[in-house]
Amino acid sequence: MVSPTHAAPMAALYGVPMHEAIASGDVSKMVAIRDQALDYLAAASEIERLLPSLEKTMKAKGLPPQALYGISIQDAVARGDQAELSRLKAEVAYYSRLL
Repeated sequence: MVSPTHAAPMAALYGVPMHEAIASGDVSKMVAIRDQALDYLAAASEIERLLPSLEKTMKAKGLPPQALYGISIQDAVARGDQAELSRLKAEVAYYSRLL
């Protein structure tokens, strides 16, 4: 189980750092990226498992689900904010599974 104090990975977990670690030939870099990716995936599976319970508890307290308005998506696109776009895509996918 991932610790509640688990910190985000030091490097963004997308293809570039992984390709760079491979290209460097530096085993310590490859191991570090692999370990970060495995930690991230473990946390992601725990998050996926717990998120429905969190949503249910929030709903019981009268809190609505996060609204996914087109304007927030358009703003993220206009800013070119890839992290925000990825987060919004994940939210859309999650809420789509609830419907």
